Amino acid sequence: MNITLIGTVPRRCVNLPPGSLRTLISCVVGNKVEEGDALEEFYQGFGKWLGSPYVFGAASGRSAFQLALEASGLEKGAEIIFPVLTFPVIPMVAKMLGYKPVFCGVEPETFNSGPEHIEPRITDETGAVLATHLFGQPCPIREVMELARERNVLVIEDCAHACGVRVDGQQVGTFGDIGMFSFAEGKNMPCFGGGAIATADEGIAQRAEEILAKAQLPAKETITKEALSIEAKWLLTRPLVFGLTAYQALRLKLLLGQELMDSAVGDELLEDFMSTNPQVGRLANLQAAIGLLHLQHIDNFNEGARRNARILTEKLGEVPGIKAPRSIEGDHIYVYYPLTVDPEKRDDLRHYLLKHGVDSKTTDMSDCTTLKPFRETDSIAYEQDGPSEASILEICVYPVISENKMRRIARLIRAWAGLPEH
Repeated sequence: MNITLIGTVPRRCVNLPPGSLRTLISCVVGNKVEEGDALEEFYQGFGKWLGSPYVFGAASGRSAFQLALEASGLEKGAEIIFPVLTFPVIPMVAKMLGYKPVFCGVEPETFNSGPEHIEPRITDETGAVLATHLFGQPCPIREVMELARERNVLVIEDCAHACGVRVDGQQVGTFGDIGMFSFAEGKNMPCFGGGAIATADEGIAQRAEEILAKAQLPAKETITKEALSIEAKWLLTRPLVFGLTAYQALRLKLLLGQELMDSAVGDELLEDFMSTNPQVGRLANLQAAIGLLHLQHIDNFNEGARRNARILTEKLGEVPGIKAPRSIEGDHIYVYYPLTVDPEKRDDLRHYLLKHGVDSKTTDMSDCTTLKPFRETDSIAYEQDGPSEASILEICVYPVISENKMRRIARLIRAWAGLPEH
């Protein structure tokens, strides 16, 4: 057990910047949790880092997407094209706001959609395309933008997994009409929750400002409680602490044949969400203050994740039944490292890794055409040849995990497949 604990790796690490707890205490004591000077400073700093003239904060990534839609000027009833493999709450937001989600295929190597997937789905009713950079791999955004301009449709970039990704030196989120970002705890730039949109369009910016002027801030108690919860998760996802706490519970659950602390996904997730009344909420001052700290470290963090991912990919080599993610476009940052595994063997690999101290995660993404709220659309009138959620196993490659541990993960995967060390 001691050897296992030394090599323990959580399925996901919370990335908080140095000084986050001190900033939390300072904002609470100084009564600056909800409003304060950090908001405007963060908007300017984040916009400068992105290369975008206008930035607006929101209460969450979902709220940021709603803000993007409401500020876009799209008429209700318009079709919005989404990749078929995505976080299903996002197209659900569009549907609940009166738009029609339409789904297109994805490229099996990158999980992203390109113009060859999007163009067949464009109709006279198409108002926008969601260009998603899934798992930190940028989609072919230049080609998507060229198609969108030819067909006169809006492009919203979903950068929830891709904060800090650059394509030929330009940040994703600045190619489209609107870029949206998530600062949730599982992302590479968590700010005790929150989200943002970026745009260079003055009309969109003006409408976003007007919407936010009427939006509510979460209560101080709500934000503080969430911040304390995320600080606790930061501690619990340090590899050694994880090994002494949550890992023990996971091993017991595995022994008893119980679910491994997986979050709600697919129809179960949407059923809970549909009972809500989505509203645009504002970013809190505390969240902006954490964002300012992140801006000092995020590029180094992203490079550390890339480094760990390169080790894993190189050491895995060719493993039968497993495909490691490939970088095709831009500087993939691997917010998540998705292995594609034979669906019949994925859980066996997951259990094998867990027995040897490495937790892993099934994905929150879904093939949306299989979900109840979207079945009545005509979006299933094509053959989807990309990966399904049942084939994806996510490995954490955040830089808090040492390079030696990344090599050990690769050795474990190769051993599971019956291969020698690489």
